This record gives sequence, C-alpha cells and structure tokens, in this order.
Amino acid sequence: MPHKLKNTDLYIQPHSGVTFVKTVNLSLFLLTSAHFIVSAFVDIHRVMFNYLFSLSIVLSLILGGFFFTMLHHATKSKWSVVVRRISESFTSLVPFGVLLILPLLVGIPHLYEWSNAQHLSHDVALQSKSHYLNIPFFAIRSLSYMLILWFLYIKVIKPSYEQDYTENIQTTAHLWKWSCIGLFLFGLTVQFLSFDWLMSLSPHWFSTIFGVYVFSGCVVGGLSAMILVIALLRYFGYMAMVTEHHLHDLGKLLFGLNVFWAYIAFSQYMLIWYGNMPEETVFFIVRQTGEWKNFSLILPIGHFVIPFLFLISRSVKRNIILLSFGAFWLLLMHCADLFWLIMPNFSKEKVPFGSLEIGAFVWGLSLFLFAALSKLQKNALVPIRDPHLADSINFHQ
Repeated sequence: MPHKLKNTDLYIQPHSGVTFVKTVNLSLFLLTSAHFIVSAFVDIHRVMFNYLFSLSIVLSLILGGFFFTMLHHATKSKWSVVVRRISESFTSLVPFGVLLILPLLVGIPHLYEWSNAQHLSHDVALQSKSHYLNIPFFAIRSLSYMLILWFLYIKVIKPSYEQDYTENIQTTAHLWKWSCIGLFLFGLTVQFLSFDWLMSLSPHWFSTIFGVYVFSGCVVGGLSAMILVIALLRYFGYMAMVTEHHLHDLGKLLFGLNVFWAYIAFSQYMLIWYGNMPEETVFFIVRQTGEWKNFSLILPIGHFVIPFLFLISRSVKRNIILLSFGAFWLLLMHCADLFWLIMPNFSKEKVPFGSLEIGAFVWGLSLFLFAALSKLQKNALVPIRDPHLADSINFHQ
C-alpha cells in the first residue's frame, strides 16, 4: 500500500528545529571566518594551509553529492528517488565556486613550492614541470574546474528542481543523458583537480592513482554526510518515507565504497613501497616520521578496520541511530584523511593542532551544512514529479 505523503514529508516548516540548526551553523561559519581573517595578520602561511583544508572538506562533500546524484540518474535507480534531494542539496554552493577558490588563488605563493621563483631557479626537476605548474595556468585550470561543475549543476541539478513545477516527464530522460555525460566530465575534473590542489603541494612526488584515491574519499564523505542529514531531518519529523530498506541500501553503499577507498589506499602504498623509488617514497617518509607517524595509524584503523567491523552487520545498516554513528565516524575519518594529505606540507615534524585547525574544520562543515539545509528548506524534500517516486516510496527488500 503506497505511503501517503504528508505536508511534513514534502516541505520543511519555517520555524522548525531545522531553522535553528541553520542559524547555529551560520553563526559558527561567521565566527570561524572572523578567526581566519584575524589569524591572517599573525601567520598567513598557516592560515592558507588551513583554508585549503577547509575548502577541500567543502568541495569533497559537494563532489560526493554530485556523484551520487549522477549515478542515480545514469543507472536509472528507483529506490534512491526519495533521498535524491539530499545529494542534490549538497551542490548548492557550486554557483559560488569561483568565490570560494579566490582565497586559494591569492594564497598560491604560501602553499605551493613550485610558485617560488627563487626556489625554482635551483631545482631542475621543478623547472621541467614549470610549463604545467605555473601560477597563470594553475588559476585557469582551477577556474575551469568550477565552471565545469557549474555546467553540470545547470544540466543535472537545476532541471530536477524545475520538474517539480513543469511536470515535464521528458526531464527524466534529460537527466539520464547529462548524467552519463557528466560522470565522464566529473571523473576528469576530480582527477586533475586533485593533482593540482593536493598532489602539487609536494611537486616532486607523483602517483597516477592519487586522483582515484581522492575520488573514493569524496564519495565516502559525501555518502556519510547524506546519511547524517537524513537522520537530522528524521529527528525533526521529516523524511518519514525513508524506511529501513532505503537506509540498508545507503549503508551497503557506504560499506562498499569505504572498502574501495581502503583498496585504493593500500594499492597506492604497496606499489610505492615495493618500487622504493626516492621520488615516490618521499610522500610517505614525511608521514612516517615525527608526530605524523602516530597520526598516520589513524587512517588504516579508523578509516577501514573499525567501520568495516561496525558496518558489516545488516542490523546496523537498517538502524538509523547506529548507521548515523557509523556515518559520523567515517565523516570524521574523511576529514582526517584530507588533513593528512595537506598539513604535512606545512609542518613536516609536528602535527599542527590548535584553534586555527579546529576553526578550519568547523568552517568547512558549518558552511556546507548551512548551504545544504537552506536549499532543502526552499524546495520539496523529494522530487514530487519524478515518475518513479511511488516505486521508491514502496521500495522494500
């Protein structure tokens, strides 16, 4: 028997608890933004590395939302229709992408070794890469990545919201076509963006699997955030149509994609360790010395072993509280992974951990959550004109 949608299933009420959560996140964002600005007068070098960390958190969750949405359309999935608006809301910051990366472009000299002309003049290896690693071309590529995401937003995300009002069934076919094309553009964008923004922090190091590693982290982080937002909305009385059957599939995806992340992480490490080439091992040597040695142990244990043992149970994946706990843990591990990729380039011996690092973490998550909840509050929580909505509501396994 079809689940009858109530008003609270479709729209967030103006004075609900969600509004309070939005207000809290906006306050945290403004507070941490002020902290960034004040700290920039004290240690601009450290601020820029922390901003890159914050930006990476925000962008990784945006990319995770994009991937889930396009995968949903490309595979013509029916079960995930009721949760699609959650992943779509994650992309709400895409139209502001150029603004978000402006501080990154301004801070290039503080972040990237290859941008230092004096250092470049004494480094033959960097000179051979200067045709690619130079400030003008880096800026052009970075802006291009944002424009590609904005293009995909127009083609894949915007029409989905418009379908609620146009009732045009052809929109579903349009979304399928552009999602198939979009997945190809998405893959290229993530690959080169990760090379430019993250891998070039260590310009002498290279890994052809690095883009896949970053991608796997993005989808794990994005899916974890999806589950947490669903749990938040459920707590305030919304999304009642999301049942244990939908949660089970989300849990299976999260479990499987996290195993994929571990596989890629192990493959990258094992091949570099076995090859034992100085230009490749330098990345891991830094992370296996000093305080970073202990921090590095967090990832295999916290990002794989613990969630593997916890999420393998069917009952956990069908329980909103337990699944949310697992998703929260993996979201923290995803942020720790980004921190591990970025911050050793700022401090090679010690793990920097202070108010600025905590503020950077809060800045990224508060901005993201505020934007996602704002998008959800302005639109229906489910695509009400999607032809497969009824199938999704009645989904069971």
